[in-house]
Amino acid sequence: MIEASITIEMPNNWVKDIESKFPAPINFIECMPYGESGGKSLVEIRGDPMNAEDIIKEICDHPSIYKADISNFGEGRLSGSIVTNSCVACKALTGTECFLTRARGGPDGKVEWTVTSGSNNSLGNLVTKLKDAGCNVQVNSVTKISGQNVVTRRQEEILKFAMEQGYYDYPRRITIRDLAKMIDISPSTLGEILQRGERNIVEAFFDHRD
Repeated sequence: MIEASITIEMPNNWVKDIESKFPAPINFIECMPYGESGGKSLVEIRGDPMNAEDIIKEICDHPSIYKADISNFGEGRLSGSIVTNSCVACKALTGTECFLTRARGGPDGKVEWTVTSGSNNSLGNLVTKLKDAGCNVQVNSVTKISGQNVVTRRQEEILKFAMEQGYYDYPRRITIRDLAKMIDISPSTLGEILQRGERNIVEAFFDHRD
């Protein structure tokens, strides 16, 4: 298995359009293909509190966005889910043997992806498909990883923190709402991250027993 970091500049990119109007870095907590050609993302945005509602409106009104559920937590902190009706990068990913494990908004509207794959050939296929779709692509690094890695780094960090705070104790020593407040993300975002990480761990456990 390999893990690669790549930087992608997509055509008709809502991230670039939003960041060109507001100095508000967009952090992708989770990112995945959605439907035949779209994408679904859990995002966190930090910007000027005075612009928070304007940012939400710009996102909801963007022509590439099918649905957005963004909450304003005050002090310029926004968090929620975004579904796009067309994402050429997500569509390219669907046709390969690569798996997206992390995405972050970068400077100038670029998006930094971390992907895992079984071989360099699969990664090369993804890069080719992205370029054919009109994306500018830069491969930043490629490293070999252990096949025992069943969760993303973000999932591992949050699962470990939740365990340390007593979220998995019986009875629980902390609620998901209080845990989300400590991590500074919304309870719904935290719940989805925990659920996806837990699923990966359970699947890996039963795969190992088969």
